[in-house]
Amino acid sequence: MAHESALPGLLHSLMFILPGAFAAAVLRGFTGFGFVMSVVPLLSLVLPPAQVVPLALLLQILVSMLDLRAAMRIADWRSLRWLAPGMVVGTPVGIALLTRLSPSSARLAIGALIVASVIALARGVRLPAHPPRWMTFAAGMISGAMNGLSGMSGPPVMAYLLALPHSMAVVRASAIVFFIATASIAAVPMAARGLIGQGTVIAALAALPVLFFGSRLGAWGFSRTGARTHRRVAFAVLLCLAALLISRGLAGAWE
Repeated sequence: MAHESALPGLLHSLMFILPGAFAAAVLRGFTGFGFVMSVVPLLSLVLPPAQVVPLALLLQILVSMLDLRAAMRIADWRSLRWLAPGMVVGTPVGIALLTRLSPSSARLAIGALIVASVIALARGVRLPAHPPRWMTFAAGMISGAMNGLSGMSGPPVMAYLLALPHSMAVVRASAIVFFIATASIAAVPMAARGLIGQGTVIAALAALPVLFFGSRLGAWGFSRTGARTHRRVAFAVLLCLAALLISRGLAGAWE
């Protein structure tokens, strides 16, 4: 009954959901990541928190399906095979830390870690073409810990991928594969708990056309710009996320 009552509200909010989904799809089409990071604040303007995350996950899955087949052909599977298990192990660690750290402290620490990673990458810090498996697993574990702490698993994985001597096409493809996997895994328990109702599915399917055109537009921009621009945009997205986390952390600390 709760989902039935939520259906009219979701449908009424489509005029706000669709532009937000389009903008986030353009960003993800260009960089391969950042969809949930950008769409959640936009959806939060018109939907209650209990509906925002399930809808964002479904939108992430749908937008990633549009170019998953092409991404799978060039993704760095050697890294993905160890990033994913690391994330599975790290997520409960992050949840445990969440019970011991204040949300403000966690956001400040994560934001500072992201800024430090971007500075290191901008100064030319690089990993070998085939890092030790423990290092890849550790990157996935840090990603999982961040997921448990804040629901944002992307920055450590993106920092790891950007530090490898890969083309930006491989980085983008690997990110697409990784994030559709994590979104799909997260959606399963949400669906089991009844958090993904009829209205959420209808709203996500209604957004499919704008997801398609936004993703295609972002991919078009990616294909027509150089590697330096790709890296700069990726760094800018990570820094925006860091700024958001730090500002929320400071606001919480001052309350």
